[in-house]
Amino acid sequence: MKLPESNSRGEAILIAFLRRGPMTIYQGAEAHGEFPNRTLPMGINHAKMVELYTSLVTKGCLVKEGIMYRITDLARSLLEQKLREPQAPSSIVPARVRNFFAKPLFLGYSPMFPWRISL
Repeated sequence: MKLPESNSRGEAILIAFLRRGPMTIYQGAEAHGEFPNRTLPMGINHAKMVELYTSLVTKGCLVKEGIMYRITDLARSLLEQKLREPQAPSSIVPARVRNFFAKPLFLGYSPMFPWRISL
């Protein structure tokens, strides 16, 4: 069994199943959303949703029982453990800002007279 990548659609589906319990695809779409983005403002279509759920079943994260899907016990324990871990800080050091006017572009360059080249 392999959990989906972090911050992916598969992980969002598993988190919704962790919180709400067994659901159908339509109930799952109501719980976790239909994944709208800039190119697809209405979200993904039903065929893509079925493909996502099928891939999670083949990975061993979900089990299909009739029309209902439920999260497996192993996926539940691994996901709970993953969600309990503290998140690493994204950035401690501030971004470096370059001053392009103070740095010479080539030998003899000055920002006051960029067309003048001294040899």
